[in-house]
Amino acid sequence: MYFSKRIQVFIYLVLFIIFLSLFLYNVFYRLSNFPIYSWDEARHGISAYEMLKSRNFIVNTYGYESDYWNLKPPLSFWAIIIGYKMAGFNALGLRLISGICAGLTLLLVTLFVYKIHGKFASLVTLLTLSTCTQFLINHSARTGDADSLFLFLFTLSILSLFLSEHNDRWLYVSGLAFSLSFLTKSWHAGNIVIIMAMYLLVSGKYKRLSPKKTLILGLCMFGPIIVWGVIRFHYDGFVFFRTMIEYDLLKRSSDTIEGHVGGFFYYAEILKRFFSLWLLFLFSLFLVILFKRDFSFKNFRLEKQAYFISLCIWILIPIIVFTFSKTKIRWYILPVYPPLSIMIGILAKKVWINGNLMLRSLLLISMLGISFFYEGQIQLYLNEPRKSLQQNLLEKTRGMEGIKGYSLYLYHPTDSIKWSQSTLLTAELVNDFKTESGDFQAFLHNEKAILMAKKDLVTDQFIQANQLKIVHSNKWGYLLRKEEFSSK
Repeated sequence: MYFSKRIQVFIYLVLFIIFLSLFLYNVFYRLSNFPIYSWDEARHGISAYEMLKSRNFIVNTYGYESDYWNLKPPLSFWAIIIGYKMAGFNALGLRLISGICAGLTLLLVTLFVYKIHGKFASLVTLLTLSTCTQFLINHSARTGDADSLFLFLFTLSILSLFLSEHNDRWLYVSGLAFSLSFLTKSWHAGNIVIIMAMYLLVSGKYKRLSPKKTLILGLCMFGPIIVWGVIRFHYDGFVFFRTMIEYDLLKRSSDTIEGHVGGFFYYAEILKRFFSLWLLFLFSLFLVILFKRDFSFKNFRLEKQAYFISLCIWILIPIIVFTFSKTKIRWYILPVYPPLSIMIGILAKKVWINGNLMLRSLLLISMLGISFFYEGQIQLYLNEPRKSLQQNLLEKTRGMEGIKGYSLYLYHPTDSIKWSQSTLLTAELVNDFKTESGDFQAFLHNEKAILMAKKDLVTDQFIQANQLKIVHSNKWGYLLRKEEFSSK
């Protein structure tokens, strides 16, 4: 079926807006309604909040003490700080930049495919990413973790690398994006170096790099990291860097830590769980092209061969690297979804151009069916947020006067007191509460203190006997004070 160029552009714009709107809905709908998650969202949120309060934007802390568990450079914390400034000290502020970065990743990939492969391929790529469940709802676009920002910078680095075939300045953009990736998620950015090295080798571009261009590339890649390293060294010497290497790199690679176990096919199972239908669709497209003999690798120029090989390398390297790492975590392979979506777009266009009416109809039905299936899963997630009664109880004090900066104690008569990360962050964001580890007697001796107590641990007689006042309550428990309290 033939359409004029103007109608083609109109159809493209309409579908582009529809798919983009779907993606933005999937990312931002009820974004602030979901509870804050411990591990790792709350941990990042705490560090960002405490950086802002202490005015030290280099050293990340947890409970205002240097954090040597979350061994990441500060860029992801800075992103959350920007979110706090834009949307306030709440769940939306915590997650806002993650959502924006997810949108930028989508636009970056879609515009790249549009420029290189045309309208149809870009729409297919857009639709694929817009319904990619792990990218959207698992430790990325809708959470305040470092992964959404990292994924954007990772994608920017590799796509800039491909564009450098036409203009060497893009190579410097690629190097700078790598540097920022490292400053976001540390050693995970090493995958970019491997992909970059293999692309330069496969394309032969390394032969065309003069010493001057190589020096500029090196400065772009490592200059910002060195500057951060020198500034960080001023605070605690080699302690942070030594722990980065010993724990975050070597121990995670050589040993299973924190219970993150998985076999050799762990990441294959993750892809099956979150992306199986799109993978089946990709494989089917490849079989159709082979059957119709529409693809001959030898017919491509050298730079095109290097591009397709590097696209496959982009998919394989993160999977291979983290497969051989002993510590297995599902979101480690988030960087493979953009290239997989690009590959689907490319092959779908190939089938569309050379297919008959029946094949084109089957292609459209398959894409829409897969999209509806994954969108259904996303909707189930969006409309059934898990409730946190502890966080809800603390939120009731938002805006109350006279208690900002108070100490917050957790009542428990027997067990040792241990605050969850999510509750700690909520306490800080709501009223700048300082969570304390002291017992009930410590609370009684603190004039500016709030006690958080579970309902099945305290009785009305206990409250009256200790002359406590209920500040707020819900199904979970109470917030209590020692003296008369009124809110304005």
